[in-house]
Amino acid sequence: MKPTLSRHLAGSLRQRGFSLVELMISITISLIILAGLSAMLVNISRSNNEMARSNSQIENGRFAIQVLEHEIVHAGFWGEYVPQFDDLSWLFVASDSPVATLPSPCRAYLADDHDASTTTDWDFNYINSMLGLPIQVSADAPAGCTLDHKADNTDVIVVRHGSTCLPGEPNCEDDLAGKLYLQSSMCAEGTYGTTQTGTTTTAVVLPAPSSVANTSSITDAYRGATLRMLSGTQAGQTRTISGYVGTNYTATVSPAFATAPADGDAFTIVNEVLSTDTFPLRKKTCLASAPAVKRKFESNMFYIRDYAATVGDGIPTLVRSSFDLGGTPAVLAHQAPEALVEGIERFSVELGIDDTVKRCPTATLVSDTVKVARISPTTCLIDTVNDSNNTLPTNRGDGNADRFVQCTTAAPCLPAVLRNAVEAKIFLLVRSTEPTPGYTDSKTYCLASLPVGGTCPDTSTAGPFSDGYKRHLFSTTIRLTSISGRRETP
Repeated sequence: MKPTLSRHLAGSLRQRGFSLVELMISITISLIILAGLSAMLVNISRSNNEMARSNSQIENGRFAIQVLEHEIVHAGFWGEYVPQFDDLSWLFVASDSPVATLPSPCRAYLADDHDASTTTDWDFNYINSMLGLPIQVSADAPAGCTLDHKADNTDVIVVRHGSTCLPGEPNCEDDLAGKLYLQSSMCAEGTYGTTQTGTTTTAVVLPAPSSVANTSSITDAYRGATLRMLSGTQAGQTRTISGYVGTNYTATVSPAFATAPADGDAFTIVNEVLSTDTFPLRKKTCLASAPAVKRKFESNMFYIRDYAATVGDGIPTLVRSSFDLGGTPAVLAHQAPEALVEGIERFSVELGIDDTVKRCPTATLVSDTVKVARISPTTCLIDTVNDSNNTLPTNRGDGNADRFVQCTTAAPCLPAVLRNAVEAKIFLLVRSTEPTPGYTDSKTYCLASLPVGGTCPDTSTAGPFSDGYKRHLFSTTIRLTSISGRRETP
């Protein structure tokens, strides 16, 4: 039986697809949805990229602050050694105050022969400056240093200290030949006095023990220490004590003096050695079998370079040059800088200077050209009846910053200022490593402390940059624990 026409039409209607109009409508709707999804994905991708840039910028800033803080807080840590001018127990006029010119951090190490008349490299005065000025800040490259590609308007900071661990300890570098180490004697206290009858060009007779000069009676107590003449025709010259007889208080010195110091010439003994191969000082037992510990001498210089990995890449980077043994042939000096943190665009340092004592109702200026002056903390006056009550030092600071200074090209920080630095306030302007589309940085940044109602110094102002990079200003204040702690008293 043949199907009827109605059945044929019904089957055709059931098999028919979308009409052209319906197809176009569905495609249009799909395109609209797809466009919306694409826009959403693009926005999400942009947001993720921007978030990644912001996170990277913040992490770079935090890490840079952490690196600098970890280094600066150790400035002036020399283990068992304390410079005389910062030693509150030193009873005499300090003979090691760093009052000369600033040391050149980039000077390669040349062995010190302790003879001021024959050496101009790492002599006694230069070593005093290195140890006595553990933090050095400048707006330009320090004298004697060439800092290629140093970014403009950024500071340079040099931090010196002894290693916080001993060679061979866990997580500490092994004792390596050719590197520079500091050794401090624990066998005898530093001695100050005048030469006695019997002194020759090679033998210096020290005064007998007394309340004034605590001369040791232990044989070899001063072996390896440095004897420095403070007055007479040999003033300023230093010699190494190669042997010491405790029974007659006679020190054998090397090399010999050109002429014998006169009876009554003042001297001081400094119980520290900075060397690569000679470490004769001893522990409290004074036994040759018990050498004093030694610590690696560390000096790190931080500044901003105008590129990261390749010259011209335009990524400002915090770099560090470390004092170490390197190169061919090997030289003990500050080595080529290594990149630490990218995106650090500006770097500024303010030093907190402790130059006034504010304990008791006094305002005494710090002075290390005279011996430590003391008063009674009870009366804030000198007790003329019982000197043992005079326990409060009045001319060596109190460990607190009295003012903050910037070391500029026009007003560089000299030794008289640097030796009283007890804090460091650092400012870092951190830039994203990639620009943000559609963003323009029109801000102005101040890398300095602002007085109440004051304006930012021109030398510390950055911006507006009018580019697409986002920036963030980080700052923190770091206490130089070793230096400030020496000056604190109850």
